[in-house]
Parts: sequence; C-alpha cells; structure tokens
Amino acid sequence: MIKKIIINDVNKKLNFYILENNILVEYYNSKQFINIGDIFIGRILYIYKGMNAIFLDIGYYKYGFLNYDDIGEYFLSFKKKKIIYNKNNSKNVKKVFKIGQYIIVQVIKNTLYNKGPKLTCKITLIGRYVILIPFNYNIYISKKINERIKKVNKINIPNNIGYLIRTLAINKKIKNIKFEFYILLKIWYKIFFKIKKKKIKKIYTNENIFYNLFKNKKLSYNKIICNNNKICKKLKLYLYIFFNNNKNTKIYYYNNNNNISILDKYGISKQKKILFNKNIYLLDGSNLIIEKTEALNVIDINSNMINNFNSFKVNMLAIKEIVRQIRLRNMGGIIIIDLIDIKGKKYKKKIYKEIKKRMEIDNINHKILPPSKFNLIEITREKKINNYYYYKKDYNNYKKKQFININNIEGFIYKYYSIKRNKRKKLLLYVHNFIGAYLKYGFYSYRLKWYFKFNTWISIITYNNRNILKYKFYNNKNKCIYADVVKLVDTLDLGSSSIK
Repeated sequence: MIKKIIINDVNKKLNFYILENNILVEYYNSKQFINIGDIFIGRILYIYKGMNAIFLDIGYYKYGFLNYDDIGEYFLSFKKKKIIYNKNNSKNVKKVFKIGQYIIVQVIKNTLYNKGPKLTCKITLIGRYVILIPFNYNIYISKKINERIKKVNKINIPNNIGYLIRTLAINKKIKNIKFEFYILLKIWYKIFFKIKKKKIKKIYTNENIFYNLFKNKKLSYNKIICNNNKICKKLKLYLYIFFNNNKNTKIYYYNNNNNISILDKYGISKQKKILFNKNIYLLDGSNLIIEKTEALNVIDINSNMINNFNSFKVNMLAIKEIVRQIRLRNMGGIIIIDLIDIKGKKYKKKIYKEIKKRMEIDNINHKILPPSKFNLIEITREKKINNYYYYKKDYNNYKKKQFININNIEGFIYKYYSIKRNKRKKLLLYVHNFIGAYLKYGFYSYRLKWYFKFNTWISIITYNNRNILKYKFYNNKNKCIYADVVKLVDTLDLGSSSIK
C-alpha cells in the first residue's frame, strides 16, 4: 500500500490530505480558532453551585466550560496587574473563584455542535517523547521504558516544572529526549512572558503540524508532498531529529509550473466534493446513507434492488467504503451500521472480522461490537483531531457574525457604578427597538434586575437604525461614555428616540 501526505498551503492556511493508493482517506485543517492544546486568558462569567463548575469568556462565540476536577492543585490568575499562581484549598468552586476574575486555561476538548470547548487549569505541553507539566514538582516515567532512560532525571530543570516521559521514548537516544524537553521548556517561557495584561486573548496556539501528524503515530508514509518549500525544509529537519533520518519517507516540493494545482494533480478536488454528501454510491449500484446527529452517527446500507444481488457481497463491499468514510469524516462517539439482512452466523463472523481488519489502520481509539440479532454493528470511536467535516462554517471569521452579549452591557454598568463618584448618577443606554423590547420584557425584566442590583434606574432609549446589535452609554451630562463601535455615534438619530 502506497501512503502519501499532500500538504496544500493556501494563504498561510495548511490543509492535509492523506492518500492510500491515491484514494483520499483523511483530511485535516491546521488553522481553526480553537484547537486542542490552545492556551487562553479567560474571564469568569458564571459560577454554578449545583454543577460545581464555571463558564468563561475566552474570546470565542461559545463560552468555555471548566469543571472543578479540571482545576488542579495550582492555577494561574491575576492580582493587581500581576500574575500569580494560587493554591486550590477548597472543594467549592465559589470559594476558589470570583465573577470577573481572569485565569489561564487550556482547551482539552473541542467544540462540537452547540457545546463550547472544555477547559482545564492543568496546563501541559505535549511532545512526541516528553510531556511538560508546569507547576508540578513530580517526574513520571512510563513503566515500559528501559532503565537507561532513567538517566534523563539528570536534566537541569526549574523547581516548579515537572515532566512525563512517554512510552514512545523506548529505545530512543537520550539526546533526542533532552532536545525535545528543552524545546517545550522554551515554548513555556514564551507563553509565560506573554501574560502581561488582564485581557481575553489566545496566548498559545497548538498548530504545530509536525506534532499533530506524527506525535501519536508510527511513520508509515512513503511520500510527503508540499507546495511550500519552507515547510518541506522544516519537515526534513523534524524527521532527522525524531525519526533518525528515516529513508523510507521521501519529501518532495511541488512547484505548479503548469498552472495545475496540487489538488488537481493528485485527484483530491474531485474526491473532496463527496465529503459532505449524504448518499454515497458504490461500484455494484448499492449506496450508503450517512446521517449524523449530536448523539450518534448512523450508516445505512441500501441494495437499491439490484438484480440477483447477494446480501453478503454487498455488505462486504460496503464495509470497505464505510471504514474510509469513518476516517475521512472523523466520526466520533457512537457509530451504528445497519447491514442488509444476513442469514447464518458464519457470514456475520466474516463481516465482523473484515471490519476489524479494516479498522486496524485507524490510529484513534475505537471498539467494535459484533453484529446483533437485528444486523446492527456498533462502533465507539474517540474524536481527537479537528476535522473539516464538523466545521462546515469558518469559525475563524466568527467576529464578522453579529451577536450581542448582555453580560458585556451589565459588566460596563457594574464598572461604572463601582466608582464612588458615579454612585446614583443617571445612566442612559441607547439600543435598537428590538433589543430594548427584550431588555424591558416581562415583570422581572433585565432593567428591573439592574435596579435591584445597582440601586439606580437605568433609562433605556430605543432608536431605529440598521445596526440592530450596536449599543452605547450616555451619562447625566448627555456625553457618550462608551460605544460598542465608534462609528455608531455618527449614525445614531437622537430625534427619533423615545425615553421610557
């Protein structure tokens, strides 16, 4: 089997295509707004006693979720514009954190459908052989590792940093392990010195293409082809350091002199169109119907009433394509395959063995159950790496989407009245008619909540404007204190407003 990796560089965004015998099997996007391993400065918005968890704003349109179990012994936070690491002394989240507090968090589980990213305060930097654990004094070594690698304990490390040596370090040179450790240490110091201001932002992006492709895999690719010469040189250096200059994998630079793109050259653009199709047709005339929901993925095999069809042969042919689609779409969670009715336990065992063989190539953890009485095969598969199948929308451009955050409005009111000289002073909020109606809706409306919270009545002034989600604040002297966008001040028509 000939395995290839095609790397397409488009405006500094890298797309990876893995081919087996010139058939597209896996497809990954390198740059998304959130990747597993990214580190953010987040602001606490909500604290829930019942769940013993908090929700944070990390600059993404979905709030991040942080459970108590993911806080750890130490966590980084701000105190008077200085960064400190605090000890977790309580089992109650409300005693540990406060609303509006800024803390440093890392993504451990990505967004999926309506759910936001899952976060942790236990920051780790993962390499191929070493995992760096800041604010941990322990050193962990895998039990499977040879005794000679225990000499790595002699590495000169700071007192507040620990590390873990992975099983992939078996029979590897100690120089390589130490080299990777110092690389991760440099990355951590860069991250730490970036933390200066109380500002919601991304500090570190885990978009290292080489780590994401090779850190959990054996190098079994014959060719790596890329249309960027700089990335080819970096790949060669990476393979030389971590794979002892493996001669089986060859790296080529593709130069499109004939104005033929790298995707057209290897027939990827045609295969890519099938990626989002619900119906996939096979060579014998049968087809697959793939339905995905939040809970599970369902794959149905249809014979399409082929003349003199054999149910066993149709199922065997469909399994080849099903395994490919599972890897290509990076299906996670529960996957249920509805087979065409089969009579006889022998045939069911053959189908079960065939799907097990095909899924051995998959590096992601999975379990396959044998066919049930109803001819259903259940697969559970872990979702680790970001895939374009779950991200049809480009979340990198989420800032262009219009949405309003009422917590930001409430946050400004809180800041304004926290100053002593502003207490019990009038505050005018200019919003669109629709937003104003929402804030004043019901007996216990947002405006009434703010009255009990801040002991002052906030006047909501509505106006008609194209910018529905824009708002701004005026003080008692009719001066603009804050505007969501500066241009809004010029477009506001005060004559058409009505004070209520």
